[in-house]
Amino acid sequence: MTGDCRDCKDYRECVSPPEWFHYGQIRWCVYQVIFILKHADILRAGHWPKNPDSVDDNAGQRKIKTEASFAKPILILAEVEARLDRTDNHGELLITQIEDGRDFNTLSDGARAILMYVKGARRKRIGFRRWKREVWNAKNCQKVPVK
Repeated sequence: MTGDCRDCKDYRECVSPPEWFHYGQIRWCVYQVIFILKHADILRAGHWPKNPDSVDDNAGQRKIKTEASFAKPILILAEVEARLDRTDNHGELLITQIEDGRDFNTLSDGARAILMYVKGARRKRIGFRRWKREVWNAKNCQKVPVK
């Protein structure tokens, strides 16, 4: 990884993913989805989480913006929530585990499956149950019960 998430093509190449992301870096990788869900309350209020490494986010310069400052945080959170809604009530498992402080490596198999469904540049075209049965189980070499 080059250090910039905009250049990243595969989340598995991230040796040490950053703790903070700028909204321009969002490419819907697993670490970014976890970041969004961890800061859902701040994003829902219309603010982007402050960079812990930066002393001041405001450089003292006035800028003219073409959209409201709360638009991007709310839109990004709304996209994650819309993707989670497609998992029916299963998305609550992922949200609960992230709120409990788990990271990507300590998520349960069910929460990891939900995260893999939610990540990606676009929403999945098939429903969660079908995706889990056809894609997730095939990738993880699990036997799929035949009906």
